Amino acid sequence: MNVSLRWLESLLPGLDADASEVADRLSATAVVVEEVVSIGEGLEELLVARVQEARPHPNADRLTLCRVEAGGESPVDVVCGAPEVIEGALYPYVPPGATLPDGLEIEVRTIRGEESHGMLCSASELGLGRDASGIMRLDDGLEVGVPLTDALELPDARLVLDLTPNRVDLACHVGVAREIAPGGTAQIVLPRFGESWEPEWEVHESRAEAAGVSVEIEAPERCERYLGAVIHDVQVGPSPAWLQSRLRAIGARPVNNVVDATNYVLHEVNQPLHAFDLGRLQGRDVRVREARVGERLRTLDGVERELRPSMTVIADAEEPV
Repeated sequence: MNVSLRWLESLLPGLDADASEVADRLSATAVVVEEVVSIGEGLEELLVARVQEARPHPNADRLTLCRVEAGGESPVDVVCGAPEVIEGALYPYVPPGATLPDGLEIEVRTIRGEESHGMLCSASELGLGRDASGIMRLDDGLEVGVPLTDALELPDARLVLDLTPNRVDLACHVGVAREIAPGGTAQIVLPRFGESWEPEWEVHESRAEAAGVSVEIEAPERCERYLGAVIHDVQVGPSPAWLQSRLRAIGARPVNNVVDATNYVLHEVNQPLHAFDLGRLQGRDVRVREARVGERLRTLDGVERELRPSMTVIADAEEPV
């Protein structure tokens, strides 16, 4: 279980302890903290930058010549090797003279006949994730020229907990906050998001219906309760910077606002969520049932797996989803 110190501090405004002190307290009273990992150290010189223009490098097929605005008097040219650079998007920028976490000092270089004044970075190069396939796109709402550490709420620290079966309550940030709150659970502050509301469902013995959608439990001995809500007018896009930062701090990869919201809730309060695209849900049904002989499911790692009746699946009207 990975825990972010900054995330804990947001839940416990009165927490007055650094990562080592929190780790010692948890190890002494609850569960062993195997490791404390620094997140975002050495990024103090990096800036938030906007790519004003991106065009093919005149002397190299796989390079892009970018015009980059980073808060200075005028934009600068940066040669980038990423497969895709989006004009108008924001990215982490390393100016000449700055140093990356691995010790690499960035300087003005001539690359295939074009001067590159700095570097646009991937999450892997910054130590903020494993994705090295392209440069790390930032939230569009950030201010150009501000320090990257301020924009991403860094530095942070990741506490790696060696969870035991009897302490599943520590499998989320609220659980850990409850354990270390110096004044008890009354000190925990949960953020409020918008107005509270309750879905209005027509409920039957093992099935519920609303907005033309049906949720049915076909294997009650395996699943006693399954809750759902229908949400319309969702615009899929990047999550805000603070949410992406919290996920990166625990080693998760931000995907989009829908996926990130489900992961955020899971890691904050230990409540698993599934998000389905209603337009792709066949029959507009969600069914909790046993897997059928011969059914197959492609998992998130891209592998197609054969299912067995001993497995429980969430399916639409026709197949597991």
